[in-house]
Amino acid sequence: MPKTTPGFKRLNADIPEELFKEFAKRCIEEGVSKKNFLFNFWRKNSLKIQKSRRK
Repeated sequence: MPKTTPGFKRLNADIPEELFKEFAKRCIEEGVSKKNFLFNFWRKNSLKIQKSRRK
């Protein structure tokens, strides 16, 4: 059985430790899980990109 939900892809990346610590700190400050933080970040930025392409 795969670890990810069918239809989704698992993303892995090596990132610097300081960047990860900053990411974890922001998740704690906002009181959200890392998954929800990344989803919200992606949604905000994808909307900005869509709006800039429409111009």
